[in-house]
Amino acid sequence: MTEFKPVPDFALGPDIPESTGYAVTDLGGDVYLVTQGMINTMFLVTKNGVVLVDASPFLGDKLLGAMESITPKPLTHLIYSHAHADHIGAAHLLNRDGLKIIAHEITGDLIKEAKDDRRPLPTETFSGRHQEMDIDGVRFVLDYTGDWHVAGNLFIHLPEQRLLGAMDSFTPKSAPFFRLYFSAHVPAYYDAMDELLEYDFDTIVTGHMALPGTPEDVATNREFIRDLRTAAAEALRTVDLKEAAAAAKVPHNNRQAELKVWMDAVVTRAAELMPSWDERLAGTDIFLRDNLNAVAWSVFID
Repeated sequence: MTEFKPVPDFALGPDIPESTGYAVTDLGGDVYLVTQGMINTMFLVTKNGVVLVDASPFLGDKLLGAMESITPKPLTHLIYSHAHADHIGAAHLLNRDGLKIIAHEITGDLIKEAKDDRRPLPTETFSGRHQEMDIDGVRFVLDYTGDWHVAGNLFIHLPEQRLLGAMDSFTPKSAPFFRLYFSAHVPAYYDAMDELLEYDFDTIVTGHMALPGTPEDVATNREFIRDLRTAAAEALRTVDLKEAAAAAKVPHNNRQAELKVWMDAVVTRAAELMPSWDERLAGTDIFLRDNLNAVAWSVFID
């Protein structure tokens, strides 16, 4: 049985009541975080209804209960942060006549290609990098800054509420999930951490686990991934492919095995070079090697 380090207290979210299967946290400005522990999202109550960001199958029909626990107003708008099914795969449970589903046009194209009935097509899309909209007197700023996670992913800024949504960008108080959240383009992921800090916000909702974050959490994640890059670059400089292959007794004609054992050795050396983050982030024992692998390949080929 694999042993894992206990989750430190600073990374634990709220207790999830068994009676509901979710917890709702008031973020201020009529914005609420809803989570079941593994995934989270947010909704805002306007004068006429509710604007929800994403509809995860992890939450499923619990989303309706969460919204109804705060307001009797109907769901009027659903914003897709990006196309991935783990974030919007329960949208079909909420779809009804008159519901406006908003997304970047690339997200709409990806959903169309997926042919997934759980993810209804958007009713409104936009192109380009920037879109502002007024929903019942609330200003929403939707920015597509690059493929830091997947094509079409958005930063969702509520300036007056001083709140930012950036689903799958990072995990507050924890190391990033597998391979920097399976970033489509690792250099863009690094840029995204800088870009997030250009927004004016107090609270950020990032889509996974049970905690919202702060600008300080963004800065901490940025520091962590910069350490990953420094360690990976030094390991790439010092670990020789032929020496690693010889040490592993790889047959000289098996080029694929050579490449595999070399990168494994690079990651092992990079992990040795990394400063300890155990007192600052949870999950480094789980995701460090995956993250270093993604960063090392990026340093090597990007």
